[in-house]
Amino acid sequence: MTKISVFAALLSVLVAGASAARAVPDRDSLPATASAASGIELIAFEVPGCIYCNVFRRDVLPGYASSPTGRAAPIRFLDLNDEASNRLRLNEPVRIVPTIVVMRDGAEVGRIVGYLGAENFYRVLDGLLPRR
Repeated sequence: MTKISVFAALLSVLVAGASAARAVPDRDSLPATASAASGIELIAFEVPGCIYCNVFRRDVLPGYASSPTGRAAPIRFLDLNDEASNRLRLNEPVRIVPTIVVMRDGAEVGRIVGYLGAENFYRVLDGLLPRR
């Protein structure tokens, strides 16, 4: 196992344990306030050949893209090695892929580091998106 996969697995266990008491939000019931008008978007940082990036695209992206939240707060993918990633206003460098960064009006407001699984992705995202 690589260091990234060990870290992602450990992080997944920690997030699942810390969130076990909360009900799992349905992907269609995530906050509807994230909208193009509010300037909210998700940026998924990835690199070519990343296994967990591909798993995220397979397991999370289809449901997210078709959900109300996905339509209101679109996700775009950016290669971590792309020069465009250097121009973003991030709170800290991205060191692990995939990392999903929640941006509001061009500035980072939160992030999900590593692949946590579909259920945990929605749970953590629910806490990062603004409420009505």
